[in-house]
Amino acid sequence: MKNIIKFNTTVKIVSFLIFSLIITGVIFNVPAEGKTKCKSLCSAALKASGGSENLQYESEDAIDFGALSASARKKVKNIQYICDSKECYSLCVIEAKNAAGAKALCKQLKKYKKNNCSSAYLKDYSLTEQEVFKNAVYGRKGKYVWYIAMSGSKQVNKNGQEAIKKKL
Repeated sequence: MKNIIKFNTTVKIVSFLIFSLIITGVIFNVPAEGKTKCKSLCSAALKASGGSENLQYESEDAIDFGALSASARKKVKNIQYICDSKECYSLCVIEAKNAAGAKALCKQLKKYKKNNCSSAYLKDYSLTEQEVFKNAVYGRKGKYVWYIAMSGSKQVNKNGQEAIKKKL
């Protein structure tokens, strides 16, 4: 009789633990809302700016996006970054930890665009790729920041930017 009571108690404890784990999402890998949001914003911008035939790499790590310094990476809560092999054609959506962090990240993207347009940097790229860098757009809304360099046409990049703004 003692063994049956002990067994029933053990089953109840194990059942409770499994139920708790399921509820908290440990067993079923529930993605964080921010990561999902960055990915959906990136997807919307990608559709609006003409597709992904050139893009080969995807990352959710801030260190992979060359625009961000070590101090800027500390301000990132979530990121979705996609690019081609030369990191010329690229699209990045960042969720900052707070609004002040988003403002600082936007300034960082402004510097990144300016540096990418310098003659010393551009000489390693074709004329088409140089146009992509020169016509890249960046922006900020709330805690979200983005950088879009998907086309040599500024209007195509702005279409991606407008898609992001609509979803926010």
